[in-house]
Amino acid sequence: MSHTGLHLFLGPDRARKLSRLQEFERSLRVTTLDRHDLDGSAVRSADLVALCRQRPAASPARLIVVDRAQRLSADCVQALAHHAQAIAQTACVVLLVDEELGGRHPLAPFQRQANAVIAVEQFPARDVPAVKPFALLDALGRRDATEALLAVHDQLVHGKEPLELLGLVAWQLQRWVMIRRLLDAGHGAAHIADVSGIRPWQVQRLQSEVGDRPLNALQVLLQRCWQLDANAKRSAVIPRLAVEQLVLEICQLPVRDGEIRASSGGARGGTYSGRRYCGE
Repeated sequence: MSHTGLHLFLGPDRARKLSRLQEFERSLRVTTLDRHDLDGSAVRSADLVALCRQRPAASPARLIVVDRAQRLSADCVQALAHHAQAIAQTACVVLLVDEELGGRHPLAPFQRQANAVIAVEQFPARDVPAVKPFALLDALGRRDATEALLAVHDQLVHGKEPLELLGLVAWQLQRWVMIRRLLDAGHGAAHIADVSGIRPWQVQRLQSEVGDRPLNALQVLLQRCWQLDANAKRSAVIPRLAVEQLVLEICQLPVRDGEIRASSGGARGGTYSGRRYCGE
């Protein structure tokens, strides 16, 4: 089965890694029940191997993504390598490493492309211009998932905390909900600018961004944002993955109430709702 087994994604280009993960997910036809996102610093070797070898619930294979895999213990790495052949029968395990591995790191011997245990893919940094403060919001408005994820990566690299980005996204969603409500009530741009305090040119831009986004879809996204924020603050999700998840959900394009179709950035409708982001 294609893509099953162990994979090591090396390098800081987060957006390309997530795009590659979406390819795996589509190829393996993974459902929500069989998608697992784990934190490498919080997983034990026995639990990880048990999950990897567990038969999928509703998909051809499980997709198990271990973020910050550089923090896996030597026991975890050795256990994965030892059970690699058995794991390939039931799961696709992707280890995400953003930083350079030291020579003594347990994963270091597997960095060579020719090793037969773990398939290695490199995702080097790309030359990008200086970070634009509102690049994330601009990309969300255009439903451009790739650029939005790149903007998230750039903000994190330059020192922003994931919860700050969740707050920024929540602020934008609140503005969209307000504009959508006023438009649905029949108010024009001039009145919206008067009652909201938003500048007229900004109102026009927000109008274009919410043009085919129904109110109920925006309210669901806003509620989702607050839930992810609460879960991140109580360590029920990995904050960075929570931000990336929300970005992909927002970039899905609503076609009518209750239905979502995939955006040009590659996100699939409904795939990301309700996933678990902690150890099983």
